[in-house]
Amino acid sequence: MTPEQQAKLFEEFTQADISTAHDFGGTGLGLALLRKLARMMGGDVTVASEAGKGSIFTVRLPVALEKSAAI
Repeated sequence: MTPEQQAKLFEEFTQADISTAHDFGGTGLGLALLRKLARMMGGDVTVASEAGKGSIFTVRLPVALEKSAAI
């Protein structure tokens, strides 16, 4: 993915580009939800990508929640 595509990747209802929606369908909500859930648990989701070569998504979560972060 290009840097411009990566910048929009975690926005709700946005996909990297129109060809992604055409080829794979969906609403583009999954990654936005994943990031929100990870952040609610004190973690995060990141992406490293090289255009035309592939992408690596990393989900990091703490081993234990802080008492104030617990739901």
